Amino acid sequence: MNVPTKLDFAQEVRAERLSLLWKVTLLASVFVVWAALVFTSLSAISPLDFVIPVLMIVVGCILCRWLLSLNRYEPAVWAYVGGLFLGLGWLIYAPVAWSEVARTMIGFSFPLIIVIVGFLLPIRSTLIALLVGLAIELIAPSLGREFTIERSQIYSAFLMALAAGIAVQMSGTLYGIAEWALESYRKERETKDQLFDSQQEVQRSYLRQKALAEQLQEANVELEAARAAAIEAKNFRGQFLANMSHELRTPLNAIIGFSETMLNFPMMYDNQSLPPAYKTDLGQIYTSGKHLLQLINDILDLSKVDAGKLDLEIEQVELEPIFKGVLATATGLIGDKPIKLKRDIPAKLPLVQGDSLRIRQVILNLLSNSAKFTDEGAITLGARDEGNGEVTLWVSDTGIGIPPQDMDKIFEEFRQGTSGRRKGRAGSGLGLAISRQLLNLMGGRIWAESTPGKGSTFYFTLPVYTPEPVEQQG
Repeated sequence: MNVPTKLDFAQEVRAERLSLLWKVTLLASVFVVWAALVFTSLSAISPLDFVIPVLMIVVGCILCRWLLSLNRYEPAVWAYVGGLFLGLGWLIYAPVAWSEVARTMIGFSFPLIIVIVGFLLPIRSTLIALLVGLAIELIAPSLGREFTIERSQIYSAFLMALAAGIAVQMSGTLYGIAEWALESYRKERETKDQLFDSQQEVQRSYLRQKALAEQLQEANVELEAARAAAIEAKNFRGQFLANMSHELRTPLNAIIGFSETMLNFPMMYDNQSLPPAYKTDLGQIYTSGKHLLQLINDILDLSKVDAGKLDLEIEQVELEPIFKGVLATATGLIGDKPIKLKRDIPAKLPLVQGDSLRIRQVILNLLSNSAKFTDEGAITLGARDEGNGEVTLWVSDTGIGIPPQDMDKIFEEFRQGTSGRRKGRAGSGLGLAISRQLLNLMGGRIWAESTPGKGSTFYFTLPVYTPEPVEQQG
C-alpha cells in the first residue's frame, strides 16, 4: 500500500482548504450580485458595475474547481487568486461612481488575498502575489487618470507586506504541523501493514526456516568435510612440493655443477679442450639447469607462503649493500645486449624493516624481468624516502611494455602478459607473484606502470625501521 509523502499530504490538506474557499467565495459572489440588484435600484450606481468583477471572481472559482478535479493544485490556486485580483482590481479601476472611501476599502482587501496565497502556496508564490497586489493597488487607481499615490495606498501596501510576512511564518508552522501529522499517519499505517503482513509471513517463515535449518545442517556437515579435505590437500601439496624439490635439486645440482666445471675449468680434465659444438650444448645444459632450479625454488617459496610456513627474519636492513650486489648480478643478466644499467638512488636512505635476503630476491626478480623484456636502452634501479614512514624502490626499463589488459594479470601465479609469451622470453610466471607475497609479509606493497612500446616501471615499498622504545628501569 502506497504511503503518501510529506508534500502529498500537505498539498492534500491545502487542497481541501482551497475547495472550501472557492465555494464560500462563490456563495459570497452570488450574495453580492443579489444585494447589488436590490440596493443599486435605489442609487445612481448601475448593477452592471458589479456584474463584471463578480463574473471574474466566479470564473476564477469555476476554473479552480476544474483544475482541482485534474489534481493540478498550484494552477488551481492561481486561478482562484487571479479571479480575486482581477475582480477587485476592476472595482478599483472601473470609472464608476465609487467614492474614494469605497475604493480605499476595496484596496484593503488585498492583504487578505496575500494571506490566502501564503497559506496555500510556497514562499516564492507569496512574494509573487505580493508584487501583483502592490502593482494593482499602486497603479490601477491611476489608469486613465493622473498618476498619484495616496496615503491610503501606501498604508495598504504596508499591510500587504505585513500580511506576506505573517503568511510566510504561519505557512511554515502549518507545514510543520502537517509534517508531524503525516509522520504519525505513516507510522500508524506502516505498523498496521507490518502486523497484517507478519501474520501470514510468520507462517511461511516458519516452514521456510524449518526447511532451511535442515539444509543448513546438511551444508555444515558437507562444508566441514570439504574444509578438512582442503586442509589435507593443502598439506599434501606442500609436502609433495617439498619432497619433489629435494628430489629434483640433487640431480640438478649435479648437472649444473658438472656442466659448469666442463665449461669453465678445463684443468679438471687435464686441460683437454672441448670442441665448439660441445661447448654450445653444454652451455645450453647449464643455462637450462639454472632456469629449472630457479623454477623449482620459486614453486617451493610460493607453496611455503601459501601454507604460512615461510620464515622471514624481519630486522633493520641497510639498502646500499643490497643495491651494489644486485647491480653486479644484473650485469650478467643483461649479457651482450646494448643496455645501460643505471641507478637513481640518493646518497642517504633510512634503514628499512624486512628480510635482506628476500628484499634482494624481489629486486633481482624485477631486474631479471626488465633484462628479459628489454632489447636496448636502459634499466634503472631507483629509490627515494617518501617521508611518510615508507621507502619506495623501483625498477624501470625501456622495454616492450605491458598492454593495459594484462596489468591485472602479471601479479597472478603462473600468469604472464601477452608480451611474455614471445619466443626467447618465456618464464614461469611466478616471480612477480612471489614478490608480491614476500612484500606483503614484510609490510610493503607492489604495483606497476607501463606504456606499451616505451617500457615499464615496477614500484614497491618497504616500511622504515622504527626502533622499539627502551624501557627505563626506575
